[in-house]
Amino acid sequence: MLHTIHVRNLALLEHAEIRLAEGLTVVSGETGGGKSLLVTALKVLRGEKVAGTVVRHGAEELQVDGEFRLGEGERSERVAALVRELCGGSVEDGALLVTRIVDRAGKTRARIGGRPATLSALRELGALLLEIHGQGDSRALMRPEIQTETLDAFAGTAALRREFAAALAAARAVRGRLRDLTANERDRRQRLEFLRFQQQAMMELGLREGELGELEQEHQVLGNLDELRRQLDSALGALQEGEQSASDALARAARAVLAAAAIDRRLEETREQLAQAEELVADACRKLQSGQARLDLDPGRLAAVQARLDELHAALRRFGPTEADLVRNLRQVTAELEAYTAGDADPEVLAQELRAAVEQAAAVGRRLLRARLAASPAFGERIRSELQDLGMAHTEVRVAMAGEFAPERLLDEATEHGPVPVDIEVRINPGEPFHSMRDTASGGELARIVLAVKKTLADQDRVPLLVLDEIDAEIGGRLGLQVGKKLHEVARHHQVVIVTHLAPVAAFAQHHFRVDKEVAGRGGDERTRSFVRQLRAGEVEQELAAMAMGDGADRAALQQARRLVEKARAMGEG
Repeated sequence: MLHTIHVRNLALLEHAEIRLAEGLTVVSGETGGGKSLLVTALKVLRGEKVAGTVVRHGAEELQVDGEFRLGEGERSERVAALVRELCGGSVEDGALLVTRIVDRAGKTRARIGGRPATLSALRELGALLLEIHGQGDSRALMRPEIQTETLDAFAGTAALRREFAAALAAARAVRGRLRDLTANERDRRQRLEFLRFQQQAMMELGLREGELGELEQEHQVLGNLDELRRQLDSALGALQEGEQSASDALARAARAVLAAAAIDRRLEETREQLAQAEELVADACRKLQSGQARLDLDPGRLAAVQARLDELHAALRRFGPTEADLVRNLRQVTAELEAYTAGDADPEVLAQELRAAVEQAAAVGRRLLRARLAASPAFGERIRSELQDLGMAHTEVRVAMAGEFAPERLLDEATEHGPVPVDIEVRINPGEPFHSMRDTASGGELARIVLAVKKTLADQDRVPLLVLDEIDAEIGGRLGLQVGKKLHEVARHHQVVIVTHLAPVAAFAQHHFRVDKEVAGRGGDERTRSFVRQLRAGEVEQELAAMAMGDGADRAALQQARRLVEKARAMGEG
């Protein structure tokens, strides 16, 4: 359940902290006072899309914090597991803190259990924690896909529907590949020939890693042999030849320092340095002599290197411009060739794969259809039973759905929601035929049907918090007590929050909050804000009287409100 919600800078709600409890919570207040802002805050917390325009004027961002208390049971275990999966967090002592911040640009930051989380993670978690229904949901139930999802929620076949949607999408993907393959066979052959030509040209080149750099260095040496010999001879002459050579000079210096070190031991380090210098000069001479030896090359080597360089440069202009580019292009060409020549590029192989994919989708579709057909009578009967308590005693409900489908037409006629359409039909008046709900129900009738559906699904689903935003708007006061009783029954299994304008509905509240609006300040500094407070027992009757008669309710209206509360209490206990 949601224990506490803290709201800051959400439109007219500058600051609000609301402590909720189990059972039925009613939110009321004057029109335009900000009642639905609490629902908006819960939508923010649930991860639904909100615009930056809902940030209070003058503030940079809004923030909503919700503290959920988790009990024991499968759903709480799923919530805890999901928190670990989504952000690596944990639920401590059954308490989970969820935070969302939205700035004026509409950008979101979220935290789950104190850890950063994505908006998609917040949506996934929110679907387990709370469910929100507004006035628009009455019309939404007319949509075929919503009716399908409603039936699946009752029948427990939502996972099977998702499995069918995945199988259908996979089969359609195979059909698309087969169509592309047969439609573009000529282009495919031309592309295949071109790829093979490119692969052969790059492989015949036989380029070694680093070969280009080695050849360019060798070409530079071969093109400057005379100058290189002259410089090497000069260096060796300076180091080794004559009494003035570096080697002889170092040897004389080393002998002199050796003698001096025998007298003054402090020169021992200098003697060692000269010995190292002698060794370094000797090593340099050996390397210079090795360099001279390498210059005795084949006279035709320069032409061979030049030819190989020309070959590589020509290839790199086509497949480069660098060695790495050529190697990468060879890998890409080879991979594309393998894809073209793989088994799924064979029309016959793809046709077999398509037949198997269609049969798989049809098998899942049959299981889904059988499960829906089996659950449909009980689904209709449960809704009919709930409608009896809502002043629609003669209304009957059934699910219209074909009992079979043709597998060969499945890919063309099915949708992701199932192999055949689902349509909820109603007969409101005895003796009249059944008609699709979207063609027959009035606004008030449809609202009651939606409430009956919600009550039916509430018994199936243990979502902790159910939020209803004026779904009773088209019902009217005459049926308010029946609606309130139905909500009271739902609240036995759920924490329920409803925003309502009907006193008979509000009379069933176990907790009642009122939202008011005030203007503070003077002159051009005036600001409007909404505030929320929980009503005490005596205030509840005054609020019910005001809801029924307006703010000028008299003593008779208060007595009527008191009787309304007593009647609601009796109905709730019955």
